[in-house]
Amino acid sequence: MAEHKGRRKGPRDGEATREALMDAAERLFAEQGVEAVSVRAINAAAGLAPAAVHYHFGMKEALLEAVLLRRGRAVVADISARCDTLLAEEGRPDLRDILEALIAPYAALLERDREGGSRWLSIVGQLTLSGSDQMASSATPATERLQTLIHRAFPDTAAEDLQTAWSLTVEALILLMARGPESWFAPGDEAAVTRRTLVAFAVGGLMGALEQAETVDRSAVAAT
Repeated sequence: MAEHKGRRKGPRDGEATREALMDAAERLFAEQGVEAVSVRAINAAAGLAPAAVHYHFGMKEALLEAVLLRRGRAVVADISARCDTLLAEEGRPDLRDILEALIAPYAALLERDREGGSRWLSIVGQLTLSGSDQMASSATPATERLQTLIHRAFPDTAAEDLQTAWSLTVEALILLMARGPESWFAPGDEAAVTRRTLVAFAVGGLMGALEQAETVDRSAVAAT
């Protein structure tokens, strides 16, 4: 044992420390809120020295980004792949299929790791509610594909109206999933039923928003 006492730390030690910090930060961010958690609290929760976050991530914002990317990469890649399948098909994509391409990867995350996925979704929900663009750059590949699909599905709708309705729909879905993933994605057949309910809710909301926008646009034209 003595020969290992003063050994120099290698890459694996650094990776393990980073993982410990991300685990602690993810738990605290989900439980207390991103803004309420201090770097000192994260270091303490991880059982590490007071300078650990600074040494391995530089600042809290970089740690938050790492926490988001750790699970978010797989979600973004899954959404992108599902969108690519729809983009390869001819004709207008079905709105339900587009929404399924968005929702299913979140459900898959929770199936793989319900506890960690729930914490991650809670953080994403917080950032969505606060209007933060923290995930914007990492989610760009999926976001661009989804927007291409939604414009193909509604080619005659004013771009601004469609973008507003789509943004509201996506934000509402994320907040709903973040609020109670245990009830939204229960195991077995109940999960499939719940996902269909989420899709139906999103379809109704988006179509209602577009109809309202069209009514406002017609009124504006009539008034001129």
